[in-house]
Amino acid sequence: MTDGADRVRAGSTDRDSASPTLSVVIPTRQPWTRFSDLFAPLIEELRDVGGELVVLAGPGAEIDDGTLRVMTTSDQNLLSLRARAVCAARGPVVAVAEDHAVPVPGWSHAVLRAHREHPTAAGIVGCLLNAAGDTVAGRANFLAFAGPYSPPMPAVPSWRPPPLSTVSFKRDVLGGLDDRPGGLEHELVPRLFRDGRLAADDRVRVMHHQPCSGVWAVRNSYWATRAAYGYAEDRHDAHRRREIISWVVTHMPQMVWREAHAAHRPVRGQYGELAIVASYAAAGAVGAVVGTLAGPGAAPCRTE
Repeated sequence: MTDGADRVRAGSTDRDSASPTLSVVIPTRQPWTRFSDLFAPLIEELRDVGGELVVLAGPGAEIDDGTLRVMTTSDQNLLSLRARAVCAARGPVVAVAEDHAVPVPGWSHAVLRAHREHPTAAGIVGCLLNAAGDTVAGRANFLAFAGPYSPPMPAVPSWRPPPLSTVSFKRDVLGGLDDRPGGLEHELVPRLFRDGRLAADDRVRVMHHQPCSGVWAVRNSYWATRAAYGYAEDRHDAHRRREIISWVVTHMPQMVWREAHAAHRPVRGQYGELAIVASYAAAGAVGAVVGTLAGPGAAPCRTE
């Protein structure tokens, strides 16, 4: 038996003559109806530019109107959902979105323009704007993972690979990926970042809607890094895993702290923010080490 993603992927060759200009993919455990209103403006933009929105979501009605394709699945593994959604995309430019990361008006045009202006870049890195900045925890969570990716951003920040929700890829660099989880997060994006193949364009902007508590932010940091680094446990030999752990221990907490501190602005509750950032950084390092040694466990089903 196949689910919606398998059916669409199997039938995609029949639609090659009508390939979209741009594919935006959203992997989520939630039913599409829970967040569809947030993406209504994006769908209209994609109609205008001849693009598509591919959603791999939790149980609900499936949709395929040419611009919006909603496929459903019971899979709870976010890395698996993301890999499968990317495989189902048909455009020459593919952007990876989230159910809580909503492009601002004009985003579709900005992405296509950026790829035209940077024809040799493998991907374009845009900016994130914090839509949950009215609480200490919301600001801290954003600072810890996305602080350097706020505008202005004239170049790709040099400290670590960008969050996936800031990146759009040219289709040819995705050709070596399959629908196994982890390759996009742990292999492709770090390699493109390391090789200098990503170009920045801070006209490409996304609003990040993720209100949270401090405890949630710290837990999610652990789950997210364990999920991503768990990919290493069965795809790298023991020597490479030791190298990864050594790098994580010596670099990751300092890197997250330095990024957040550089982007930090003095506000009321600033010491609480920085305390959450420090805890976030430590939890991320622990998650990365555990994932590298023991695999992802249940982390891909818990991370947001």
